[in-house]
Order: sequence, then structure tokens, then C-alpha cells
Amino acid sequence: MSLDTRAGEPASPAPSPDRPRGLTRRRLLTIGALGAVAVGGAYAVSRGPGLPSLQQIPGLGEPTPPELRIDPEPVNFTDLQARRRIGAAAYVYEVTARAATYYVTEPFGARLDRWLALHQRHVGQVPDEIRSYGAWVRGSATSWHSSGEAIDIARLRADGRDLTSLRYDQWRDAPARELDRRLALYWRTAAGLHHEFADVLTYLFDAAHSNHIHVDLGRFGPEQPRLIRRSNAQVQAVQAMCRHVWGRAEVEITGDYDDVTREATTRILEQSGGTGELTDSREAWQAFMVATMERA
Repeated sequence: MSLDTRAGEPASPAPSPDRPRGLTRRRLLTIGALGAVAVGGAYAVSRGPGLPSLQQIPGLGEPTPPELRIDPEPVNFTDLQARRRIGAAAYVYEVTARAATYYVTEPFGARLDRWLALHQRHVGQVPDEIRSYGAWVRGSATSWHSSGEAIDIARLRADGRDLTSLRYDQWRDAPARELDRRLALYWRTAAGLHHEFADVLTYLFDAAHSNHIHVDLGRFGPEQPRLIRRSNAQVQAVQAMCRHVWGRAEVEITGDYDDVTREATTRILEQSGGTGELTDSREAWQAFMVATMERA
């Protein structure tokens, strides 16, 4: 989501809205989607106190990992860490093109630093500037932005030029060769984000994400992500990486983890020196993302 609050000038926080308790129909739908968003941002789900596990909910398939959470906790920006950099790169608000302060929890800030180090190591780009549409925003109990655990990333830049643009809205109509180049860089960059963050929303998710990639820690908290086959956002991303980075044109971007996708990702893992299938473990997920980042 693009944030209206200026990144360096957060508005005064509004009182946190009352949050419904218990497993409502809306929460059941959220559990089934594992990637649906509301106006405020991405939902994430859990087995919290008093909530049934997925084994107790007919038709919802695989069990929910125990580390999952269900709602963000809105906080005042003054309770968060004020930062002006991601790693060594300056944080710049995309709307004004000016360096700014952003507000996140300390663990989320550390995860962002780790992501950028991963990007530098495996993609080979060393940005001096990260352009963003914002991190913390006042308000909603359905947005991980409000808890200081989300950010919207638009561009990675160095020496006054783009290294990788995540502004799909600006280049989606480029000539075929240029479009292929930009898509490959987009999805190699997205692979690093998927390595570190469970919820990663791209232009494939909806039109609102055509000018940035949204990431948050909502679903897994401090844990490293793994593939959840019910997550359209994760499966679509894997399929896009197969097509645009690995040249596996037989893989269609459907959000369904079908046999063609399983076969392609298994072959890619084998080609990269790994074994097993993408669904096997966090380690398989991480190996696939690292291999995708390194695929020039």
C-alpha cells in the first residue's frame, strides 16, 4: 500500500480501534486465504489463545505452523526505532525524493539490514539509496504498517540512477527486451525479500502494488519464512521467478502450486546443487531464493 503519511513527518497517532475477539467468519476467510489484504495491509494468521488449530477446522488443509500470529498491534511511532538508513543505504521517501526518517521495530529494522546485505552478496548490487513509500502509518488493527513491522520498497539506486526499479507501473509497457531485463531484476530482488519476509506483495497481488513491493513480518514474526501452498502471493512469486529469471516458460502464473510448478522448482533446486522439493523445508525455500538472486 502507498502511505499518505509523509515518511519524515508522521501524523499524531489515532486511538487504536477496538478489535473483535474470537474466530469470526472474517478470520476464517483470512486463514483460508493466507495472503488476502484489507485496506490497511496484509493479514497474517495464527493459533492464538482460544483459537482452534487448522486440524480442527474442516477443509483448511495443512496445519498452521505454531509461530503464526493473527493481528498486528498498532503503536505510536514514538515507541518505534527511528531510522534513516537500511544497511548503509540512505532511506528516501519516493513521493518527495528526499531523505527521511522511518519508524519500525528494532527486529524489523535488523531484518531489513539483513535483506540488503543478502541482496548485495547474491545480486551484486550495492545501493546507496533505498526509495520507499513509507513504513509506519497511524491507525489500523489490520495493517502491519501500524505496528512498525512493514515497509513499501520502490527502488534501489546508486550514484543517482536506478539499480533495480520495483515501479512496475513505470516500465510495464517497455519494449520486449527491456521488459525482460527489468522483470528479471525485479524478481531477483523479490527473491531476496521472500527469503527474509513471509508476506511479500508484488504487482501480481493487485494494482495497488504496481509501484512498490510491500513486505512485513506479520505471518511468521521472527521466524524465517517457508512456502505455504495456500498463499497465492508466495506461489505466484515462485512461478514468476521460474518464468522471468529461470526461463521456464511452461510454468504459468496462476497461484496454484501445480505439478508443473513443483517439477520446475525441483529441477531448479537440483541445478543449484540442492535436493528435495520446495515444500520440504525452510532450507529448501531459502536455497531456491538464493539461487534465483544469483541467476544473472
